[in-house]
Order: sequence, then C-alpha cells, then structure tokens
Amino acid sequence: MNVFNILGRIAAPILLAATVGFPAYAQVDSSTTAPRPVQLASNIETVIVTGLRLAGPGVSDSGANDYSFNSADIAALPAGDNTSITDVLTQMPGVAIDQNAQIHIRNTEGPQFQYQIDGALIPLDINTNPPFISMINPMFVSRLDLLDGILPSRYSYATGGVVDIETKDGCQQPGGSATIFFGQRGTFEPSAEYAGCDGKISYYTSALYDQNEMAFSSATPGPNAIHDQAYQGQTLDMLSYAINDDTKVSLLVSAAASNNQLPNVPGLQPEFTLAGAPVIPSSRINSTLDFRDYLAVLSLSSVPTEQLSYQISYAAHSISERFDPDDVGELIYQGVASHASHNDLDNTLQGDLTYKLGAHTIGAGFYLGAYDVTADDNSLVFPGSASGQTSDVPYNVINNSYATNILTGLYLNDLWQIDSTLRADIGLRWDTLSGFTRANQLDPTINLTYMPQPDTTFHIGAARYMQVPSFLGISPGAPDVFKNSTAEEPSGIVTPVTEDDVEFDLGAFHTLAPGLTISEDNFYEITKHYLDTGQFGVVPIFAPFNYNNGYIWGSELAIAYKADNFSTYGNVTVGRNMQKGVVTGQFNFDDPGELAYINANQIVLDHQPLLGITAGGTYDWDSWSFSADATYSSGLRAGFADTEQLPNLFQVNVGIERKFEVPGVGEVSDRLTILNAFDRTNLIRPSEGIGIFQSAYGPRFTVFDAITVPL
Repeated sequence: MNVFNILGRIAAPILLAATVGFPAYAQVDSSTTAPRPVQLASNIETVIVTGLRLAGPGVSDSGANDYSFNSADIAALPAGDNTSITDVLTQMPGVAIDQNAQIHIRNTEGPQFQYQIDGALIPLDINTNPPFISMINPMFVSRLDLLDGILPSRYSYATGGVVDIETKDGCQQPGGSATIFFGQRGTFEPSAEYAGCDGKISYYTSALYDQNEMAFSSATPGPNAIHDQAYQGQTLDMLSYAINDDTKVSLLVSAAASNNQLPNVPGLQPEFTLAGAPVIPSSRINSTLDFRDYLAVLSLSSVPTEQLSYQISYAAHSISERFDPDDVGELIYQGVASHASHNDLDNTLQGDLTYKLGAHTIGAGFYLGAYDVTADDNSLVFPGSASGQTSDVPYNVINNSYATNILTGLYLNDLWQIDSTLRADIGLRWDTLSGFTRANQLDPTINLTYMPQPDTTFHIGAARYMQVPSFLGISPGAPDVFKNSTAEEPSGIVTPVTEDDVEFDLGAFHTLAPGLTISEDNFYEITKHYLDTGQFGVVPIFAPFNYNNGYIWGSELAIAYKADNFSTYGNVTVGRNMQKGVVTGQFNFDDPGELAYINANQIVLDHQPLLGITAGGTYDWDSWSFSADATYSSGLRAGFADTEQLPNLFQVNVGIERKFEVPGVGEVSDRLTILNAFDRTNLIRPSEGIGIFQSAYGPRFTVFDAITVPL
C-alpha cells in the first residue's frame, strides 16, 4: 500500500509543576499568514497564498486539507477569546463535538488526532482528557489550523487530523490585557495575558482561573445540571531566544488542573443493599473526577542556509486522572465503588531535517517516545455476580498495572515540484510500539497537488497509517480481579492492538472572488482493528478496544468570505463510520446478544452525525461588533448496537461587543454572549448505547459578560 510523507517542525516539552487552581495549556503553530522562504522542520505551508493568507479553507504544500482560524477570527466568535479550543474546532468542516467537549475529526474516535505547537508534536495522551481540552483558552493562539486528509509521513500514531497552533510572538504582538468573564451557571473566570520583547528575547505569559457549574455535560435536560461544579485553572509561558539570525531556542511550559463534580440523575432506584447504610437519593451522590496536566517543550531550530533547515526537541509531560466515588452512593446504585488513579509520564525526543535540492525538498526525521503508564484502582464490591449480590457486606479489590510504552518512528520524504503546476509529496515511514501491546508497520504516502490556475488547486492521494491506543485508559487486570463480584465482566482479550488504516482522499480548492474561497473534499478509509473508547463501567476513564474491520467515508464542503468589516463562513459535512466485529475488550459488552450482533453485522458508530452543518459570521460597525454562530447535527446513534437514531440538534450562539476609550486606561471592551439563544433541549447522548454510562445534554440558554482592559 502507498503512504506519503513529509516532515513538520517538532518541539519538545519539559515537565512543569502547577498549582491545583491554575492549570495551563499551550497550543501553537499553524501555517504562517505569509509564506516562509524555508520552513523549519518542514511545517506544513499553504499553497494558495496571495499576500496574506486569509483564514478559511486551503490546501497545504503536501496536499493536506488546511482549515484555519487566526486570532482575529477567534476574537470575532460570540464568546471571543473565552471560547474553548474545542468550540473553535467545531466551526470547521469534518469536526463534531460529543459529550464533555470531546472532539471527533472525520468520524474518528476522540483521541485519534494530534496537537502541534510551534512545530512541536505534543505527547499523545494529552488528547485522552476531554475536560482538560475543553478548558484550554485560545488567548495565546496567533493562528490555528486543522490539517486532515492525506498527511505527510512525519505524522503517525493519531492521524485523524493535526491541530496545528502558532503562538503569539512577544516581539510582533507586545502588550497584554486582563479579562473578567462571568455569568449564569455560577461562571466566574478572571484571566490575563502579557507579551513583550527584550532584544533577542521574546516572551509570552498567560493565566486563567475558572469556576462554574458546567464541569461536564448535564445528565438532565433542565437548564441547571445537578452536582456539576468545576474549579480549574491554567498557566502558560513561552520564551524564545534568537542565538543568531538563523538559529533560535524556545521553551514552552504549561500547567493545568481541574477539580470536577460528576453530574447526577435524580429519581433512580437503588439496585443493591449496603449493610448499615441508609439509602441516599441519587441526586446527592458525591463522586468527583480530577485532572492534572503538566507540559514543557524545549526546541532548537535553525535555517543555516537557504537549502537546509532542522529542528530538534525534547518533551516531558505528565497527565493524571483521578476518580473518587461516593462509596455509599456508588455501591447501592451500581454495586461497585472504584477509587481510580491513572497516570502517564511521557518523555519524547523528536528531530526533523529538510534539504532543498533543485525541484526536490528532502525531509527526514525521527520520533522516540516513552510513555510510562500507571493505573492504581482500589474497588469496593459485593460478593455475587453482575446479575445480583449474595451479601450486603462489600469487600476490597485491588487492580494495579504498569507499563512503559515505547514508540519509535523514522521517516523519509520528498516534496517534488514536478513543474509550475504539479507537485508530488512522496514518503515512507517505519513505526514500532512495545509495552501494553506490540506492533510495527511500514507506511507509504503519496499525494499529488495540481494548480492549473493560481486560484484553483486539486489534490489526490493515499496513505497507510498506524494508530496507537490511548495508553491512559488500559487496565489489563480488570476482568479477572472482579470475578464472582457485582462488578464481574464477561471474558475477552484484555489489551487493545494498533489500528491499521488505508485512506484515499480527493479534493479541490478555488478562490471565487477576492476574499471568497471554497473547498470540497471526499475521503474513503479502510480500517483494520479500528480503535474506539467507551465508558463501560462506573469509572469515567475511557477504556480502548478494537473492532475487527470496517470503513469510513465522508464529504466536506467549506466556504468562507472576508471583507473589511464583515466575514462569514459555512461548512457542510456528511459521512459514516461502519464497523463489524469486536476483537479486543469483549468484556466491556455486558449484553452477549449485542456482542453477537456486532460480530455478525456492520454497525454505525456514534462518533459523528450523518449530516453536520456549521455557520457563522461577524459584522463590525463603528465601535460595535456583532457575531453569531450556529451548529446543526442530524443526531448521533443510540440503543442496542447503535441501531437507533437520536433527534437532531441545533444551537445558535450570539455575541455583541462594544469598545470605548477610558481616560488613563485605554481601550476597554464589554462583550455580551448568549449561549443557545433559542434555549433548545439538545440530547447529545442517551443513557443507552455502546460505551455510554448516562445521558448527556447540551447547554441551555446562558448569558455571559466579559470585560477586558489593557495592561
């Protein structure tokens, strides 16, 4: 099979410690708004460039799709810089949002995409934590690009897409601001950012604290979730030093923390009895899920000649998830109360080099990652089986595991400018994995880009990819330790395996008029051992498993228009993910009839709707700005083997901002944001479905206000 490759810039993290109240996260590195003469470590650049590249759809040099937002586009959204990164991404084609702000790109499972910050690939397990992702603020983002389709061979392990972020530069965007964002659902979020330049040193810093009553998607349809408070924060610092005109060293450190209640459903009936314990209402269960995430990236990048560029990065990263149940409540309603602590300490080293040789840009690089994963699970269960208890006195079950997962990758790539209208990106990649599971795979890539006219681009390609499971959710000992208890599970293969995909992609991009662009893309993917995750028990840490084989298809249409004081965009996405058979993690399926049905029939996975539409726009008038965005989904799947269709979802958000001068202070802005302006009740997930534990509803009508002052 063919697979294509190109390299991209890489950077490295170094571990940082954070306070519980102030978590941080950094995102960076998209294609720049103007073409670079030479790209450090082959960061993907946009083909269609006339002066400054407008945000919206485009095509990279390698032929990948490139959907972008710059800092001004983000600021123009109804919630401005207080929009989460996940909500920014949902305004792009091929992206759907699930419960708890989990992102699905091109019908893949949530963890199957990568973050890249200023050319540095961020360790993979940063994606396994939807609440952490949802609390990322875009204050530090200068530009954000979503790259998908046929990715160059620099990318592997999680290839549904690349969220490529370029951070603000203190020498180019000095100054700062402080904001207080507050409103309904107990929302109070102060934040500040500041950037500057001192000779060869550029620096940026930001901090945020947030408390609200929307930690997770509400389990009830009403406007206020029950038991859903969150206390979270983050801090991010970026420092770079220009050694000379050609070489730069940079350090990014971030820390994030989040303490969250889990939402409750009232009126449930107890299913188990606990000796000496009163029956408490299900609305008063007090279970929590907390997160910590620390990251640092140290990078050296250089362009010593017009032909040569390189980048090398070391990364250190720590992520942890801790679930603390209400022992009495979980035992009487679920028959098990599990204290679970899962930790992942990562160290990665990445290197990329490009050399221009006539019409060829040769790229080569390596990736070495060590993911040390520890799971400490301590559970109270009753004697008996999943169908009932034989005693009302619980006993303790210990289930601990540890593994060092080693990922290594090598790639070689040629970006060949065949003539003035035709470009080929050809690459080859070799990857190996050891630890919880073992695999190795050789992946070729090829992508052709054809520009018959300056305003029109066609691209076609194919690639083979290896995707790895989410290490943080693997718990090999779980099925055995719970035998003869109320948490007993069926048998099955314990550890997931890697996913092997072959993808084909065909698309076109066209500039219809100045400021008006349109793109259309189609893809088909053949999957083997497709990786999925689900919450299959009462512990809300998602566990990975594999389907046997299947396919994914989709089509995306994107259009964007930008004028001096008006901009608008619209995206239409259709697609399906069809899978058959379960080859690992069979014990996660309590109903043997459902497992047998999936083994005999292709089923529709519930990652994205058949039809998704997003649209938005902004209009500036004098000192006023008006903005709106809308999301439509034909609904996800539910019920036995996901054979049921959920109702459609529709949400409109609006924003109004006024800027005015305050003597002695400067320009102050006041932004009013209304979430779900029509107050629709949107059911994202039901309580029944594959890997679903309880219902999840979208936010109801909510009003926020943000006041920003310059620093």
